[in-house]
Amino acid sequence: MEKTSRPPFRPTIIADRVVALCIVAVTAVFLMLTFGEVSAFAQNSAGRGPYFFPRLVLIFLLVAESFLLANVFSPRGTVQNGPRPTWRVASLVLATAAYCALIQFAGFLIASILFGIAVPLLLGRCTWVTIVTVALVYSIAVWLLFERVFLIILPASPFDIGF
Repeated sequence: MEKTSRPPFRPTIIADRVVALCIVAVTAVFLMLTFGEVSAFAQNSAGRGPYFFPRLVLIFLLVAESFLLANVFSPRGTVQNGPRPTWRVASLVLATAAYCALIQFAGFLIASILFGIAVPLLLGRCTWVTIVTVALVYSIAVWLLFERVFLIILPASPFDIGF
């Protein structure tokens, strides 16, 4: 019999494919929802308001997910040591959902700092000083950009500390 170069089909490959397809499906649904009926405030924001930014992020996310799908559905499968990329992406999607929920309770800045710390940890980074520094600087810069330059009011902290 002739041998093929394909690895044996394992249940982990099926799980990776199911998770990858679910991630793409959820992102596609969220993207479709951004094209629904919008408020007058969003229409007057000239493309830079709170309804435009999620649409832009979701489009870039779908592009990035196409690489994940190409990897998961390739004939070589996803054989690696350590956590498989599909599960890392799934954990990032869950972290993003937690971030969105946390914004309502802790405010944009605090939630963004926590999210900025969580993402590198989920991706396997361990340098705490760098992670915390980048999370603080990036979150404060984005907050200042939206609040002061774009004049878009972001959810404030319930702790009455000015942000």
